[in-house]
Order: sequence, then structure tokens, then C-alpha cells
Amino acid sequence: MARGKKVGVVEERPPNAGASIAGDGSNARLEYEGDHWLLSAGNDYVRERAAPGIVPALENGIAIIAYLNRKAPHPATMAEISNSLGISRSHCHSLLKTLTHFDWLSFDATTKMYQLQAGILSDASSLLNSPMISVVRKHLTALVERIALPCVLSEPLSDDSFVVIDRFNALHFMEVSFPVGHRFPRNASAQMRAYLAWQAIDRIDLWMRDWQPVAYTESSPRDATSLRAEIGATRRRGYARSVGEFTDGLMALALPIFNRTGQVQYIFNVSSLVGALKPREEEVAREMQQTVAQIHRALAVRVPPDFPS
Repeated sequence: MARGKKVGVVEERPPNAGASIAGDGSNARLEYEGDHWLLSAGNDYVRERAAPGIVPALENGIAIIAYLNRKAPHPATMAEISNSLGISRSHCHSLLKTLTHFDWLSFDATTKMYQLQAGILSDASSLLNSPMISVVRKHLTALVERIALPCVLSEPLSDDSFVVIDRFNALHFMEVSFPVGHRFPRNASAQMRAYLAWQAIDRIDLWMRDWQPVAYTESSPRDATSLRAEIGATRRRGYARSVGEFTDGLMALALPIFNRTGQVQYIFNVSSLVGALKPREEEVAREMQQTVAQIHRALAVRVPPDFPS
């Protein structure tokens, strides 16, 4: 992950410095920490989807992994895991022993606690080290160096949420610290619009069918008509934007990255304080469009005919 040093001279400390800014229900938090702003995960991750009840043992094993991942870096006892997930002690014990055998978990015999172990990374390493993501990382690293603004790369999931794949920090007064694996909800403003704007109308209709307005901030969309209008405006504009809609005081610009079948594979967004990013919006958007065009050419992917190139 690309990380830059904090700048020596930062923006003038704002009136509410020292306090945190977080929308109601938003899982992003913007805090001033002495000499810089920190954008981090606020509340809990997006709730896990309900288990389908097809293979209960496998579903419980996945639930254990997800639970320990949310608790990291803090370990947990078998009793805590069993009680929190509603898994019987005997079944939980068998699952924990199996996961430990394959080095997905480690067990401390002294404290009787479990936590994730690096073996799980070796069995999933291709997800984070594919040829496609290597190309994307290369170009996003160069983008961040040029514009000196932080960037987050996420991937849309089947439940329409977005999982963080990587983050790239810059010589900037705001640092992004979302952990890899952090999940944003389906209506995280910038990512959502970047994902939907170049979709077919029936896909947008399907997404809207389950949409419920969430008042993350006073600027969050409140009705379907205005949200649809902004999705259309995103396509015409050539990039998604969010100004204080998901996290008070934060502005973000976002674009999708398509794969060879023409589907949205990733989304990258650049963010900063509204006062810092808004005056640079056209410049930053242009750099982002040039970057995504370079990525698409390098990967020889299909993009919608009206997508910026």
C-alpha cells in the first residue's frame, strides 16, 4: 500500500478541530489529531448478510472468521465466540480446532484465545495480487503522487456493499486509515453513484427497489427522484461526487474500473475536506479520468461508449 509522510504544513486548524465528525449511522469518521485529519472506520462494519441455511457448518465457520476479523487486533475466547454467534460450545470447539489446523486461526494455550493467522492470506492471496489489481495499483499510486490526495480502492459485492481492497495515502493533511476488508454500505454516496451511473436502466431500477434513505448527514439524499437525478448527472458529468453526504465535512470524487466483460470490477475514490477538494474538483476529476483511461487501455477492457476515455 502506498503511504506518504504527513505534510509539514497543514491547513489552518478549523474551528471544530479536536472534535470528530461522523454522520448518524455512517461507518466513516473524520477526526482532527493534533497536526492532521484522520479518516477512519467509525461504527461497526456493514452487518453481515443472513446465512442461507444451506451448509450450516460452513456458514458457522465463515461467521467465526468474520467475527474475529471485526475484532482484530483483539483475540477472543471460545466462550465469547460461541455466545456472540449463537453456536453451541461443542460445535464451536470443533470449528475452531479445524480452522486452527489449517492455520487460518492461531490459539494461545495460556490465554485460551483465538485470532486470525496469516495462513488465511496464503489461501486468498490471488485476490489481492492478481495481474489486474497490480496494474490498478501502479496507476493509482502514480495518481496519488501527482494530485497529493488520498485514494481508496474498493470492490462492489453481490449485496451491493463495497469492500476496501487498498488505500493510498499522500503528502496531505488528511490520512485515510480504512483497513483492507472494511465494508461500506450500498448507499455510500460516491461509490454508489460511480457503480450505478453507467449501468443499464433495469439494473438501476433493481438497485432502487431496495433503496431506503439513510440520514448520514443533513446533505444525504432523502428521496428517490433526486437520487436518480444525481445518478444521471454523474454519467453526464463523467465522474461521481459527494459533498458532505456520507461524512460531514468530507468531499469525494469516484470512478469505476471495468473488467473485460464490461462489468464494474473496482471503484476508486479520492477524498479530502470539502474546502480543500472543491476548488480543485475539475483538475482532480480530469486526472482521475486520465488514470482510469490508462488502466482500461493497459487491461484491454470493455467500457460503455459514453464513459470518459
